[in-house]
Amino acid sequence: MGHQSRFDVITRGGVTAGQEWICDGDEPIAQLEHVVVEQPEQNLRYFDRNLKPVVLRNLKLVPGGRPLVAGVQMFWNLDGHIVTSDLLDIIVEGRGTERLTITVITGDPGGVALSRRVLTLRWDEGDASYVYDFTCHLELCAPETFDRPGSENIHFEISDPWYCDVPAPTVAFDGGWSAHGFTRLLAEPADGSVWQMPLNHLATSIPAPKSFRHEGMLVLADSPGNNPAFEFVGETATRTGIGVCNWGYDVHFSASYERQELYAPICETFRVRRCPDDRVAELLLQAQPVPTVEYAGHRELPRYERQSSFDKPLRLDEPAGALDPWPWVPAGEGARWCRDLGRSDDNSLQIQRQTTGVTEWRMDREGEGAWTQRWRTTTGFNVHVWVRTDSVSGRGASLALRWILYNQPERHPLLCAASLQGTTDWTRLTAQILGPAPADVSAVEIVLRLDGIGTVWFDDIDVEVLAS
Repeated sequence: MGHQSRFDVITRGGVTAGQEWICDGDEPIAQLEHVVVEQPEQNLRYFDRNLKPVVLRNLKLVPGGRPLVAGVQMFWNLDGHIVTSDLLDIIVEGRGTERLTITVITGDPGGVALSRRVLTLRWDEGDASYVYDFTCHLELCAPETFDRPGSENIHFEISDPWYCDVPAPTVAFDGGWSAHGFTRLLAEPADGSVWQMPLNHLATSIPAPKSFRHEGMLVLADSPGNNPAFEFVGETATRTGIGVCNWGYDVHFSASYERQELYAPICETFRVRRCPDDRVAELLLQAQPVPTVEYAGHRELPRYERQSSFDKPLRLDEPAGALDPWPWVPAGEGARWCRDLGRSDDNSLQIQRQTTGVTEWRMDREGEGAWTQRWRTTTGFNVHVWVRTDSVSGRGASLALRWILYNQPERHPLLCAASLQGTTDWTRLTAQILGPAPADVSAVEIVLRLDGIGTVWFDDIDVEVLAS
């Protein structure tokens, strides 16, 4: 006798309002959430445009299993500014049965569009998986809003799901995310190939599928028994492309429409299910080689660590491993990861300029916005780095820090340590930034900078977190 599901929506106690959980018998398997999302998650996930989103959270795909999909959005994002963010109604049908239906109705504040998102939940005995079917209805009350001169193809974001258990960026800490064996994303594009992207926060630059084969899947692989898949149904497969965000491997689903399609009801369908292990093995065998991944001409970059001699590489076309640190990235001419000269070993970050200007090595993922430790009011950073210069003129070589807010232009000043000019032996520079952080700020950027002409080497950095 196989598993017999009995689904229901159960309200559990909360501090101010009950939490709504979808349960199979007594086991919670997903949470329907409609709460205010605070910073930094609000800016990172919703770009400050949906303060109280309707989201299905922490989806389990097998009874007794752990959550594998951290969130599926239950609204449309039509152009970044028009979002069906206002919850109008939630209708639950099939309570206490083996087929549960939840309809979430939302609209945008201006009355441009009406969304009716229908979730149908069932148990698939053949694949031994819960199946979450999402039917996404959209009625444009004012299609002329998007039917602008010159607009032949219009793209709407269906959803922006994100995963559990992927490698956490930046630095390790107690309680940080774990990869649980996941190494890559696999997908079935419309051309019959199998696409892959290693879990590496800069590999997200690999061109992603613009359409899928019928019933084509996007699979997070490969953790036996625990590989979540998004499956695109019917015409949704041919019109949907994806984009992978490097923050936490959330995946944007974007559908394409011709202008005349805006004047009729729109309906897209996708589902979430567990991908069987034998199917994952097939996809891995068929997967196309990972294309070359470069950042500013570099195929590997030094990993960021709080204490580092810049000696550990991050290969951009390979899975990063259990921890996916953000690398140091170059900006400007003459930036080189030096492997033949350093202070404590043969590694350093070099900048060599022959014309006046600015070149930098940057790391802007140090902070709670990169899913590390929570900040406290008093949290600050004390940063030391050793610097050597050769014939440097201009404003010189320096270490700088600043508070930053992601997805918005940097609006806080660089705080620079003393600059070095001329020719100097290894000299230690120190810069400090002290809390409390400005409002909404969620990270600190560390900048190794040359403003002028000449050659500079940076080595043996030490990043101290103050009062965390």
